[in-house]
Amino acid sequence: MTRGSLIDEVWATGPDWPTEVRVLPDGGADLIWTGDQLVVAGPDQVARMVRADPSRPACGVRFLPGAARAMFGWSGEALVDSVVPAAQVLGADESGRLSQRLAAAPPDGRPRLLASWAVSDARAAARRDPAVALTADLLARDPKLRVAELADRAGYSDRQLRRRVQAEVGYAPKRLARILRLRRVVALARRDPSLSLADAAFAGGFVDQAHLSHECSELGGAPAAVVLGR
Repeated sequence: MTRGSLIDEVWATGPDWPTEVRVLPDGGADLIWTGDQLVVAGPDQVARMVRADPSRPACGVRFLPGAARAMFGWSGEALVDSVVPAAQVLGADESGRLSQRLAAAPPDGRPRLLASWAVSDARAAARRDPAVALTADLLARDPKLRVAELADRAGYSDRQLRRRVQAEVGYAPKRLARILRLRRVVALARRDPSLSLADAAFAGGFVDQAHLSHECSELGGAPAAVVLGR
């Protein structure tokens, strides 16, 4: 396995992006080039509003839930709800070298450069807590799974699994499940714009539309129509 197996997504802003972007929580940490500096953004518990400057395209690599320690040496719990200079996490030398390369690269080459850095350590995937990795994978497929079921599959007690997920992801399994469920319904809505809110709620694993609306408000900071792009 390579470090690349820990990548969830490589992303980049563009000239057509709005000046303010709602970034929904996803359970993972990001390594981000803002256009003039390199930062690490920890896993958010709720949506974050971020300003985008079309004149300074940003890009980043988002890592899987529970991969922060394997990638950066910092746990998700240490990074949760925070954005810190990459030098603070990676060290001044590593961050400085990568920043210089990003600054010198053309904008369309920067996402590939970040992705290349992210696959350069073949040992990183082995450093991710396997119980947390399994939990995140199971919840991504079925967010309705209970902690007791997850713990049984992982081979730990409920308390042990909660403690491991809290430390590595930055929040407990129940919140991770809620975040992954919301992320899934947003992806479904984007793939099929014809879905009504009620149909999206059902397809995404919510009890009903009211349940979806509550989660969008609490986790996404906006009504369901806004969060789902309706």
